[in-house]
Amino acid sequence: MSKGRFSLAYWGPIDYYSKLIKQEKVCFEQCESFPKQSYRNRCYIDSPNGKLMLNFPVDHSSKDYIKDTRIKRNENWQQKHWQAFKSSYGGSPFFDALAPEIEAFYKKEWIYLLDLNIECHKLISKWLVLKIDFDLSKDWQLELDDEIDFRDAFHPKIPSPVESQNYPQVFSHKHGFIQNLSVLDLLFNEGPAAYDHLQLL
Repeated sequence: MSKGRFSLAYWGPIDYYSKLIKQEKVCFEQCESFPKQSYRNRCYIDSPNGKLMLNFPVDHSSKDYIKDTRIKRNENWQQKHWQAFKSSYGGSPFFDALAPEIEAFYKKEWIYLLDLNIECHKLISKWLVLKIDFDLSKDWQLELDDEIDFRDAFHPKIPSPVESQNYPQVFSHKHGFIQNLSVLDLLFNEGPAAYDHLQLL
């Protein structure tokens, strides 16, 4: 059985899900130290002005391990992110189908980063119709015996080795096709065809 160990991502990028959907089982790492400038608390979307980063603040005093990392609650990041999605994807073919659950997601009071990112994954799995079991790591293992290690395979500062085939994007007429955005970009634009697109990568 193919099993991969992944970091948990905030609305993970396309290359992340192109690997994840090919696993028979997934283990999410919750015992790693919180890394800065990673997909754990940021994602990238298409926008009228080009590629846009959305991130949210974490409580640096609580971030020894991912499972203990708390989200700062004194900044109105949820409303800003939801507004950015509406402004960027309101005209996309499948926005209306996904919007109610995303809006409800941003109305929740999230405390822990782990819980928020698990919910992101559950929603994406639902929309992609994934039937992949996942569990959480029990402890930190530097070397993995029976799992493929994807924990450091995806990083915003490192160019992705996965080159996506072009698909329609909302603002491609303004700034061309943008590679490896959040998988939500693919879902908003391609809907049910998103899964087949990921399988080809």
